[in-house]
Amino acid sequence: MNLKTKSLELKAQAVQDDGTFSGYCNVFDVKDSYGDVVKKGAFLASINDWQARGKMPPILWQHDRSEVIGVWTKLYEDEKGLYGEGRLLIDDVAKAREAHALIKAGAIDGLSIGFYTKTWSYDKDADVLELLELDLREISVVTFPANADSTVDNVKADLIQQSDTRQA
Repeated sequence: MNLKTKSLELKAQAVQDDGTFSGYCNVFDVKDSYGDVVKKGAFLASINDWQARGKMPPILWQHDRSEVIGVWTKLYEDEKGLYGEGRLLIDDVAKAREAHALIKAGAIDGLSIGFYTKTWSYDKDADVLELLELDLREISVVTFPANADSTVDNVKADLIQQSDTRQA
């Protein structure tokens, strides 16, 4: 399975002093820089799986699995996209404090979701890959956003992992 990233612009003023933030990690029906479009319903099964396990995907620094910097407290789909509420662990994790400072200063302005593609289709007329079901693995704070149309109240971005098991 190949890991790809998709990032979204982050609004620094929405990140609170205690490290909490909220906003859209991904928006639906927007063609990103990879030519992909995430469709409504793509995250539902994965979010349900996470909730059944009693936890949410981690917040990572730059998609580095060894750099967990926070926790998501709520994730859900609405009409616009994947909405999240989370908290950077600024009291306990040095990299979270660094990320918080960089976000507040406007130096870092992206979130990125990491996932495996479970189901997809290709829209030949629009020349886009429609992502229909995704296995959400993590959401990262990242430097360079790829999808400026997906905005977050505090932090956002999206990363994609596409598997070789795509279905048309």
